Amino acid sequence: MTPFRWKNCYADVLTSKHDLTIESYLNDVIVPALDTLGEKIEGLSNSDSPGAVFAHTDMKDMLRESKLAFGLAIQSIWERQLRVYLRGCAGELRPGDPIGAKIERANWKDLRKCFRDLRGIDLEAFPSFDILDILQHLGNACRHGDGDSAAALARHCPDLWPTMTLVPPMPHMPPGSPPIELPRTVGLMDIPVERLREFVTAIAAFWRDTEYIYNESIERKDPHLVARLASERAERSWVPQASSGAA
Repeated sequence: MTPFRWKNCYADVLTSKHDLTIESYLNDVIVPALDTLGEKIEGLSNSDSPGAVFAHTDMKDMLRESKLAFGLAIQSIWERQLRVYLRGCAGELRPGDPIGAKIERANWKDLRKCFRDLRGIDLEAFPSFDILDILQHLGNACRHGDGDSAAALARHCPDLWPTMTLVPPMPHMPPGSPPIELPRTVGLMDIPVERLREFVTAIAAFWRDTEYIYNESIERKDPHLVARLASERAERSWVPQASSGAA
């Protein structure tokens, strides 16, 4: 099978550090911030101060809200990277075409169509897509609150609500009534740190996959690149094929 190739753009070159950018944001910003909050929570839990119990609850709420904010930030960085990339491709491949203006206001579904139109392969074909799709729903839910995206997350990602899902029966209920399950709302969402890592890993993997396609698409390859690509094809879990991915 022939590896999938597209028409390379300067926009591809500009994405070369996108994976490092998002990984650095996780490792140098998110993790240290969450670790600091975790240490404060632990300190308050061991404190004998009369107000520590209240401060402890407030700090746990701060931790939960911070994870929501970081989830939104990760999604915003990813979406901005993708939009800038697509605008660059549109400017080079379709100068003057209305697709460039569409990218500015396109929703997630339309962005996927634009990607297909410009690059000749479905965004859904990338192994990272399922996680990126969840990330997009998370971004919408964090921005707009309860709605379609939050409902989709509640159906498919119950781990986003690892705590506070049950409350004791109300006093007016009959004895022996089971606990009441709270609705999975954005206000009760508590994103596991593992999920934040998963989102970052998916974004980085996507950009590394586009870099692989870029290298495959270079028309005149030097011997070192030819050897590198041969080795990479053998090691990769996903090698897009021209028969299924070409426009």
